[in-house]
Amino acid sequence: MGLNTYHVIICPFCQTSLPLSFDFDAIHRCDCGACYKVCSQRMLEKSVQDIAWELWTEEELDFIQRVPVDVCNIVVEKEFDRLINLKQSTGLSEMGRFCKYDSTEKLSLVWVKRLV
Repeated sequence: MGLNTYHVIICPFCQTSLPLSFDFDAIHRCDCGACYKVCSQRMLEKSVQDIAWELWTEEELDFIQRVPVDVCNIVVEKEFDRLINLKQSTGLSEMGRFCKYDSTEKLSLVWVKRLV
C-alpha cells in the first residue's frame, strides 16, 4: 500500500474517499455533487460563498438570497490542521503548491452539498 492510501478525506454526504488536496485556492467536487475547499477559519464565510458560486447559477443564487429556504447542507471540519500535520510528518512536502498559505492560521475543510 502506498502512502497516498492513508491521505484521503471522506465525503460526509456519501462516504467516498477522496485524495487530500493541498491546493487551497481550488474547489474540489465529489461524485455525489458535494464540493469542498480547504480554507483558514477566518475565511469560512467567503469559502462557502466561493463554493456556492460553483454549485448554483447567478439566477439561482439571487433567488436563494431573497427567499428563506434550505437549499444546501454545509459541513465544516475545524480540526483539519491535524490532517495537514499528518501529511507533513510523512516527509511528503507539497508546500510549494501553496500560494496563500499562512502557517499561523488554523485550517478548516468546508463541504457544501446542494439539496435536490
